[in-house]
Amino acid sequence: MSDNLPVAKPTLHRLQELMELRQQVETLESGTHWQPAADWLESEGHLALVLDVPGIALDSLQITEDERGVQLSGEREEVNFKGEYLQQERPHNSFSRRLELPAEVRENSSQATLKNGVLVIVWEKLERTIDVESQ
Repeated sequence: MSDNLPVAKPTLHRLQELMELRQQVETLESGTHWQPAADWLESEGHLALVLDVPGIALDSLQITEDERGVQLSGEREEVNFKGEYLQQERPHNSFSRRLELPAEVRENSSQATLKNGVLVIVWEKLERTIDVESQ
C-alpha cells in the first residue's frame, strides 16, 4: 500500500462543505454573500477560533455554541454615502457561519474578545483522564 493515499474526511465535514458551497452558489448573483475567514489554533490546553470580522458592530454579532460546534452571525452595514458605486468589492449585509469544533472542549469554558475587527474565541480543551486508586 502507498503512504501517499489521501485521508478521507468525515462525512459530516464533507456535508458541511457541500452546504456552504450550495449557499455560495445560490447567492452568487446577488454579490452580497460573504463569510468571515477563520483559523483554528491549538495549544497544549486550549483551542482557539480566530475570525476576521472588520466592520461588524458588536451588538450585531451573535455567537452560540453546542457540544459539536459554534454558530456565528452578524451584519456589516453598507457605507452611508449618497452616490453610486463605480466599483464594489467590499461585502456587506449579513453572514452566518457554522464551524465544527476540531477537538473536545470543556463545557462553558469559552471566552470571546473582539479587537480591531478580529474575533478570538478560546476554549479549554477537554483532557480525558483516568483516576487510579492505590490499594
